[in-house]
Amino acid sequence: MRLDNKLAYLLMSPVLIYLLAVMLLPFGWALYLSFTDKTVGMSAHFIGLGNYLDLLKDATFWKAVKNTIVFTVVAVILKSVFGMIMALVLNEKIIFRNVFRVLLFLPWTIPTIVSVFTWQWIYSDVGGVLNFLLLKTHAIGRPLGWLAEPNLAMLSVIIVNVWRGIPFMGIAILAGLQSVSKEMYEAAMLDGAGAVKRFFYMTLPSVKEVTILAAVMTTIWTLNDFEIIWLLTRGGPNNGTQVLSTLSYTLGFLNMSLGKAIAIAILTMPPLIILINYVTKRSLSSRD
Repeated sequence: MRLDNKLAYLLMSPVLIYLLAVMLLPFGWALYLSFTDKTVGMSAHFIGLGNYLDLLKDATFWKAVKNTIVFTVVAVILKSVFGMIMALVLNEKIIFRNVFRVLLFLPWTIPTIVSVFTWQWIYSDVGGVLNFLLLKTHAIGRPLGWLAEPNLAMLSVIIVNVWRGIPFMGIAILAGLQSVSKEMYEAAMLDGAGAVKRFFYMTLPSVKEVTILAAVMTTIWTLNDFEIIWLLTRGGPNNGTQVLSTLSYTLGFLNMSLGKAIAIAILTMPPLIILINYVTKRSLSSRD
């Protein structure tokens, strides 16, 4: 028995060493730095909860918290709704269905930086296609600064995030729809059930689990989103799109205040841990 235990530990040792070296030690060091006044090029001095207390008193930090919640909640809801619509359409027998599937999945496969530069051109107030179309249709009277006004900038980055995230939700829900029995739908149609009733009483319950899991995964990714916001607005204008990830980057790499930047990252971990734990438990329970 002891020999078996030693063999098990021996086989597990590479994984344990990897986790210790790549995850636990860096996390421990980062946690320590969050309790210091560490700045780039200077030695660290322990200040206890100083960074955390400063953040709790900082209006910019609370603005970033609010923006993060708004950005995440609105983006996830829209991705879930449009992902469901996309999956329902692509599940039907339509002409060129495979072509449409490829085209609608493209946003998820295009590199982020390519997508962002394309959207920068779309949003541009000088020669941007969005303002051009809106002016031509007389929807607006003057070009709008989509990335220059705080409220419009938040709407703009949400649209880009949703555009990129819809394909993942669509793929996940479409996979769930593929497992729904066609005979069940045919029986419901013979009983006189309309499309709305079939959706709420048959389709939605059948894909509920996969939709919830995909939505939670999307929430985790959206909370951590950095590239889209930073490349489009850098958290501006006037902190209108400043979220926790961009604020942490700004403090750490532009202001050189590593201790405070890491403290922000530590504060974002509890909700992420809760969501990851939820996904793990739900995935394992579905297998049982």
